[in-house]
Amino acid sequence: MAIKIYTKEFAGALENVFSVRQHFLNTFGGALQVKDGITNKDEFLELKVSDTDVTVQNYDLGENVGFGTGTGNSTRFGERKEIKSVDVQVPYEAPLAIHEGVDNMTVNDNADEVVAERAALHAEAWIEQVNGLLSKALSENAGGTVKAKELTEEGVKEAFTEAYKTFINNKVSNDIGWTAYVSADVLNILVDHKLTTTAKASDADIGENTISMFKGFRVEVLADEYFQTGENILFAADNVGVAGVGIEIYRLIDSEDFAGVAIQAAAKYGKYIPEKNKKAIIKAKLKAPVAA
Repeated sequence: MAIKIYTKEFAGALENVFSVRQHFLNTFGGALQVKDGITNKDEFLELKVSDTDVTVQNYDLGENVGFGTGTGNSTRFGERKEIKSVDVQVPYEAPLAIHEGVDNMTVNDNADEVVAERAALHAEAWIEQVNGLLSKALSENAGGTVKAKELTEEGVKEAFTEAYKTFINNKVSNDIGWTAYVSADVLNILVDHKLTTTAKASDADIGENTISMFKGFRVEVLADEYFQTGENILFAADNVGVAGVGIEIYRLIDSEDFAGVAIQAAAKYGKYIPEKNKKAIIKAKLKAPVAA
């Protein structure tokens, strides 16, 4: 939103008070993958996946295993498992499009400036679209759900405790980061929590209403719209997936229908979360406390 003010006393631009940024970066590989000039036949990712579990077997010391009557038709190492990579094609999904126009006769502003401003806003709009799609993907691919706890100080603590225990038992490496994406309601409870004191090395700041860590998880607050119905916390390890946008076209066209340019853009979104990584994603559905 660009608002320009022109008066005899003052000329300037109001600051845009709304912040749009990409969320879930740590969870999806640290960056949004962007590919320019895709076609409708392009795939988001082409992977070779070797997902065969390691089997540890007993070394067989039998007299006729690998020796004696077993010579040439047995082995003391046990059965041999063949390792193969499987080709995985990850398609793009959720097409995105923009179609606008700037008519020099009606724009009531510098047309070139307006076009430049729209380009920046288009990037922000696509980021918002991707944020929503990634939040939904995390919810749909969560390997577990924290349930039956209330949205109270005790309930929030129990949710974090359960998520931490689950990550440890699932052997999710704590050498990488773990993030808890929380709603504003959950953040407020964490900042006010009796556990978040300087005596326990907490960095909760009531003045700034911030807290960076709680029970092993980085805390990032998100707007309610990034959570699916009934959910208010998403726990996820770093790098559980990858996400990207393929830009098919972004163009300005001198229009035949009006005295100006048409702005057209088409892109596709893609994401991939390996099946094994789903155990490193947990969602929480904390219920509003029952009134006394």
